[in-house]
Amino acid sequence: MLVLSYAWLWQKITKDKPKSYPTPQNRQQLDASKKTLVCFGDSNTHGNVSYNWVSDVAKDFPDIQVLNAGLNSDLAYSLLQRIDDVIACKPDFVTILVGTNDVNATMTKELENSYKQTGKIPQDMVPDFALFKKYYQEIINRLKQETKAKIGVMSLPVMSEDLTYEANKKADKYSEYISELAQKQKLTYLPLREKQKDFLLVNPKPLKHTFDETFKLLIFSVINHYILGKDWDYSSKRHGYQLTPDNLHQNSVSGRMIRDLVRDFIKVPQ
Repeated sequence: MLVLSYAWLWQKITKDKPKSYPTPQNRQQLDASKKTLVCFGDSNTHGNVSYNWVSDVAKDFPDIQVLNAGLNSDLAYSLLQRIDDVIACKPDFVTILVGTNDVNATMTKELENSYKQTGKIPQDMVPDFALFKKYYQEIINRLKQETKAKIGVMSLPVMSEDLTYEANKKADKYSEYISELAQKQKLTYLPLREKQKDFLLVNPKPLKHTFDETFKLLIFSVINHYILGKDWDYSSKRHGYQLTPDNLHQNSVSGRMIRDLVRDFIKVPQ
């Protein structure tokens, strides 16, 4: 029974796609008379190991077709490999939230290898800031050249609630690049990281866990959610966090920050 449960959870984390992923079948059902939003990103968009803010946006805008193109563990490189799924939707809006795994893959050789083992990056790739910039720019180039979409780019969420930790310092650097690119390319910049950091600075709290415990906390959070039926906020409280259940993903507080940024992005007159 334990083996079957583990296999089911592993499948859900590594293989499952969102129900509203822009598959050929879902794209065929799009109504050309309605506007389409595609939310493009990693697990913080996918929403099956993190708060599902995309479903909130879909409820808030019933007249807009909302597709979830988030996949767990994706880096900028792996987003680029499936960008045709997004372009084929002929979207009016695209949001991009990626970079957490790009940073995470640089933290240890073991983490780098885990992304290679799951096929997210090639075996001969050594992820770094330069490659993130290269693939992020290519994503923007393709979207601008092959769609008429209004593009909203998000800064990275916090990576642990210790803002002095190395992963967060790297995420600051990656987010600064996204902000600069948005200004140069006339994209809409969605300051998620800034909002989350402000929240933590205003609400300081001693931490019970470190970033090195992330995988363990992730497994506990997934078990709490899928086996015990608890929400992501439950794991956040158990682990002593305010915004994340496991250092990388979102609870309802941080997830609704994303939702609100995307909601405002869509509301801005075209």
